[in-house]
Amino acid sequence: MNEEIRVGTTRITFHVTAFYPPMDIAEAHVDVPIYVTTGETIGNHGKGSVPAHVQQDFDKKVEHALQVFADTLEASFKEGERNVEKH
Repeated sequence: MNEEIRVGTTRITFHVTAFYPPMDIAEAHVDVPIYVTTGETIGNHGKGSVPAHVQQDFDKKVEHALQVFADTLEASFKEGERNVEKH
């Protein structure tokens, strides 16, 4: 029976940048676990490649992470507006 095993992780970074003046406002990182299926083989040549993939629901996880990031960023802007009004 073939199973998926995790073989590594890569990271995707999203940046929020203001255009004028140009500056980075915030960034979010999404760690992407990479899997292979145990039935895949390299062969007997001692080198080669095995197809790797992300989880089936990866797009939903990224969408959720970015929504949380956007909500947090929006809340921080609203908090900043309140602080400006107080001064």
